[in-house]
Parts: sequence; structure tokens; C-alpha cells
Amino acid sequence: MKILLLFFTMLFCLGCALTTHAEESVPFWIKNNAMWWSADKISDDEFAHGVDWLIFDGLLNVSSSVSENEIPFWFKNTADYWTHNLISETEFLNALEYLLEENLLTVKRSVSLPDYQKHQFSGNNEFFTIYAYEKDFYFENNNPIPKDIQFLLKSDIEHIEDILYDSRKQNSAVVMPIFTSSAYWEPGFYTFYRNECSAECLTTKIEYSKFLGYSGSSNAVKILSLLGYPLIADIDIDKDPNLLDTFDSVILLHNEYVTQKEFESITNHPNVLYLYPNALYAEIEANYDENIITLIRGHSYPEKHIDNGFDWEFDNTRPYEFDTECLDWNFYSIPNGHMLNCFPENLIIDDFEFLKEIKNLTLKK
Repeated sequence: MKILLLFFTMLFCLGCALTTHAEESVPFWIKNNAMWWSADKISDDEFAHGVDWLIFDGLLNVSSSVSENEIPFWFKNTADYWTHNLISETEFLNALEYLLEENLLTVKRSVSLPDYQKHQFSGNNEFFTIYAYEKDFYFENNNPIPKDIQFLLKSDIEHIEDILYDSRKQNSAVVMPIFTSSAYWEPGFYTFYRNECSAECLTTKIEYSKFLGYSGSSNAVKILSLLGYPLIADIDIDKDPNLLDTFDSVILLHNEYVTQKEFESITNHPNVLYLYPNALYAEIEANYDENIITLIRGHSYPEKHIDNGFDWEFDNTRPYEFDTECLDWNFYSIPNGHMLNCFPENLIIDDFEFLKEIKNLTLKK
């Protein structure tokens, strides 16, 4: 069945075979949305929002979009193939173009151009062009501040091969902290911690399409994705704890909230790069029928004296979680890998040696 659907995808692409697209031109959030849409975690409207953005940004060469969101159900397989690198970005965009032009897929105009104008607010970075969309700014003392930023990898970086993912020498996966990002959205776990809500706030919705934010290692997810590292979600590990066995090394981010199955899968893996302190800190339970997570243990719950919810001996939350400058960053060894001694959400943006060390520590043995 998959082969047949892939054939139809390639057949649709024949009508637009002369179209070319620069690889890695699609923003991370659109590929992420395609992954969740193909898994029925977000709606057609949310996926169509990303398609509409591609039209606005000129990455899809189509004349216009029309009134209602109508997306063939089978196209979810095409999105799934793209997000799992079974077809290229160019093939995915070509398939979208063909469907739009033939009115086999229609997209309701849902965003305004000014909202998605790129606003470059930092041109000084040596490795990345950094920008934000107009819609993602808020104002503080009349100064625009981006709540979510985007990155493009510059093409003229010397020795870029030292930081790019190399599938010949690496077999790694980066674990996106969807659970943790969801826990930080308000009202939620932190509303409870501040005594602004009862225990009902310790059950919260799993947020698939909202941006990950600082607590969800947003910068690391975007940058490591740009460098070519494969991404998996913590949800994937909870559903299939044997998934990590297929990778020689695992890069953990700020995965603060994890399930028991996820905790065991990660701590039993022989080569984990704990890129953020405060990982594996609190136990949650996930209910996928209701699309919710619930805090079970940790973070002074259900009793004040409980710190790490798993009583994990290698917890490195203190003192490293609050060192965000990372002036003396260093990786140190534990029995199943390496841990970093600071919180690198800003470090990962502009330290070449740090990116190089991530690659070195994940090379095949």
C-alpha cells in the first residue's frame, strides 16, 4: 500500500518536474506540523496554515488559494514520507504545487502577509541568519521582542563539515521535549507550583503545534535540525521504548518531564548525550485517547520532600540548570554517556566548538 501511495505521489510530481526548490528552505515548524498532521495530532486547518505560509513566502509556485481547506486524506502519507526522509523536500513541495494547481488540494487564506514578514533582528551571528516573523513579536517598553526566533544556516562557514550531521559516521537522534513544552504552557503545571491553581492543573493538554519555547529547547531543536540531525519526539519513545535501540547515540534536550517507560529507555541506552541539565526530573503519565499528560511524581509533588521524581542518582539540575551563560561549558562522563554542566539554549546559537563537540561525542564507536 505504501509503495502504491508513493507511486501516486511521484506521478503527481511529474506535472511539475521542472520546478526546483532549495533544500532545507522550509522552516522547521512546517515540517513539524506535517509530522503531527500525518499522525492525526493536529487538524487539517492547522496543516493548511503552513501550506498557506509556503505560498506567501514564494516557496510554492502557485497562483492563488481558494475558499475552503480540502486536503485528500491519502496526502498524509506523503507528509509522513517527507518527515521521515523517504522523499526529499523538493519532491514534497512539487507534490503540493501539483495538487494546488489541479484543485485537488485547496487552502483557505488564513494569514495576512504582514504577519509572516521576516524581520531580521540580529545580523551579527557568524553561523546563522536569525530572524522572527512579525506575528511573533511582543512589545516591552515600546521595544519589539521576539518570543520565537528562526534560523537559516549560512553557506560560507569554514569547516562546516565539522558540525554537520554525517550519516556515514553518526547514527543519532535528537529527542524533542513535547511533554516538557506542554507542561510549561499556562494554565498548567507551573500555575499549580505558584499556588494559583489546584491539582486540576497537574493535568494538561499535549501541545503538538505550539512553539517549543525556551523551556522546550526550541533553539537546539531548530539548529540541530538545520545541521541534519534526525528528530524524534519523547512521545515516540513512550509509545515504543525499543525505538532508541535503533540509534547508536541519543541527544537529550531539556526533557524535564518524562514517562516511566521513557525514563527506562533513556537510562538503559549506552550512549546518551544529556545536552541540558534538569532532564529526567519528573514523572508524568500520558493519555493519548484524551491527549493529556498528568504529573505523577517530582517537583515537590505529591510530597514536599520529593525532588527528582525518579530518585535518579545522576540528576544534575543543581547547580547547572541556572548557568545560562555557559562560560565554562564542559561535558563530563556518567555510566551511559555524557552530561553538560550548563543550560545551552543560547550557547548553541553561536559557539562553533560546542556544535563540533556534539558531533564528536555522537560519532560511531
